[in-house]
Amino acid sequence: MTEVEETGGLTVDGTPVPESRHCPRCSAAVVPLQEYCLECGLRLPRAEPGVLERSSAELAGRHPWTGGWLLSALLGLAIAAVGAAAAIAISDGGDSSAAVTAATGGSRTATEVTPTLTAPEPTVPATTAPPPATTAPPTTTAPRTTTAPRPPATIAWPAQKRGWTIVLLSVPQGNGRAAAEEQAAAARRRGLTDVGVLNSSRFASLHPGYFAVFTGVFDSEAEATSALPRARSAFPLAYSRPVVP
Repeated sequence: MTEVEETGGLTVDGTPVPESRHCPRCSAAVVPLQEYCLECGLRLPRAEPGVLERSSAELAGRHPWTGGWLLSALLGLAIAAVGAAAAIAISDGGDSSAAVTAATGGSRTATEVTPTLTAPEPTVPATTAPPPATTAPPTTTAPRTTTAPRPPATIAWPAQKRGWTIVLLSVPQGNGRAAAEEQAAAARRRGLTDVGVLNSSRFASLHPGYFAVFTGVFDSEAEATSALPRARSAFPLAYSRPVVP
């Protein structure tokens, strides 16, 4: 390939080329005043000599204020725009996923867009409401009948036992033993335990002729004395006494 000679006509490799908007080698579209073909790289034929100068002179004649530089500046801007578009097309050529735009004289634009993939929305399984809780009917219990605790039975003084006791009161034998038993039951109802009735005539340490209502069988006077305050809370005249058969 030889450079285009700047003679009276436009030639490529010695062959005259008519003025056109296509590359004389690959027929790619070009813009006016484009210097190189963007497809095959051929240096394009220039316009015949004197066109630029005549255009500048005519423009300066009509508009003296331009000074002949306006057309040159416009030409430079057009060449810079073409070069920038070519650089963008070359730099984006290796990225297949991005959109590619090539300027080929401003006639058409090729765009390739990669479709965007959208992840499917997650599906939420339907939840079923739990069955209503069943409550068992409240159980009813029959009311309890409270009965007064029965007082313990009357105790008897152990045979041949020597010890101490607390005499609550003495009932004359003429009133009968039943009267003494009633007093013993009253003592049990008042919270005293180990309550009994002694026939004082059978014990040497007691005055004969009475039924003595007593509480407790103690081995020593100290034990009887310690239990005396409780007995006096029910019978204030109670006293401790030795029991000797």
